Amino acid sequence: MNQDVSIRDGLRSPDSFSAQAAAISPEYLTADALGDLGDWFRTRPTEPKVFRDFLQEDLARSMGEAMRALPVWERYSAVQRDENDPPTAGHFVARSLPDCLADGRMPSQHQKSLRSFLAFSVMSGALQDWIQRGIGVELDRGRTSLELACYRAGDHIEEHQDLLPGRILAINFYLDENYRQGDGARLGYRNEDGREFFVDPLFNSFALVPILPESFHWVEQFEGSSTGRFTVSIGQHRVVRHG
Repeated sequence: MNQDVSIRDGLRSPDSFSAQAAAISPEYLTADALGDLGDWFRTRPTEPKVFRDFLQEDLARSMGEAMRALPVWERYSAVQRDENDPPTAGHFVARSLPDCLADGRMPSQHQKSLRSFLAFSVMSGALQDWIQRGIGVELDRGRTSLELACYRAGDHIEEHQDLLPGRILAINFYLDENYRQGDGARLGYRNEDGREFFVDPLFNSFALVPILPESFHWVEQFEGSSTGRFTVSIGQHRVVRHG
């Protein structure tokens, strides 16, 4: 359910290691942390992997504030069956991110935060480098997908699989400082054995969701009193070599 990245113009691509050090909490840059990530990726049956307090605090807070200030939220809904059936997904997504980077569309501090986050998470390859060093699988930078989303009361996403060619992970940054347990909108995941797991989208959490033909994931109904559950979702695909 991601839109393709179309925001390359105007973003710098800093050195990957420097970008990791500036963005990721130091505890997750160690050999032990990367080893733990690899052990998780190879373990079957699967379950989501969650890192709490993943981003450097300043980046997490500033990106959360920037998402609240985005002027391009649009209602998104999807019906996969009969047109009279209720929506299988209903929430808000940020459309036309390049417009947010244009002068005058957002306060400059929010533009700076958005640029910094996108440079780290997509443009520089820093986040992908960190993931692939852990899981031992080369990821395809040319096939990164990106979606910024938020929810209002009653919004949800029904179970689905995201079985796009080559996609092996869906990753989510949760950036709503006001979210509290009990607000709903947990990430649900059912693995190959039919066992279910649930992830609370607590502020500054980072979740990796395995994409497999036998697994499903969804978002429970949001129960918050105002717009929330600000989320950045990024699809990760393995490199496929032919011949």
